[in-house]
Order: sequence, then C-alpha cells, then structure tokens
Amino acid sequence: MNRVISDTAEYGCYLFDQACKPLLADFMKTVDTDLVGKNFNEGKDGSVDNHELVEVNEAIRSHQVEQVGAVLRKAMTAMKAIKTA
Repeated sequence: MNRVISDTAEYGCYLFDQACKPLLADFMKTVDTDLVGKNFNEGKDGSVDNHELVEVNEAIRSHQVEQVGAVLRKAMTAMKAIKTA
C-alpha cells in the first residue's frame, strides 16, 4: 500500500507502526488471527435485501467525508492516472 500514498503519509505510517505495536500487543493476543479457511458465511443464505442495500449505499454516498472527497477530486484536474501492471 505504501507504493500509492504520499511520502508524508508513508512516513506517518512507519511512525505509527512503531508506536502502535506496543499499544496493541496485549489486545492482539486475544484476537483470532487464524482466518485462513474460515467460512464466515456459514449458516447464512447469502441473500441481500435490495431495499436495505440501497439505503446503506445512499448513506455512504451522502456522508460528509464522501461529499468533501467529491469536491477535492474535482479540483485535482492535473492528476495523472495510476498505471497498473
């Protein structure tokens, strides 16, 4: 992920990583990190209530962070697309 963020954000990531690990060490001992092969949908039918999905998507789109992001993206007219392999 650090390949696609700013140098400032990357630096902050490294600083936070060093500060965060000691703070979360005890908590992480209680977390089940063995997630490989687990079926998180076991016992569920996998269906989605379309009405509920529309409401959730609308709430996400109308959130203040998304509205500010839309304004910022419009201002970034000189940005070049990230090329993927």
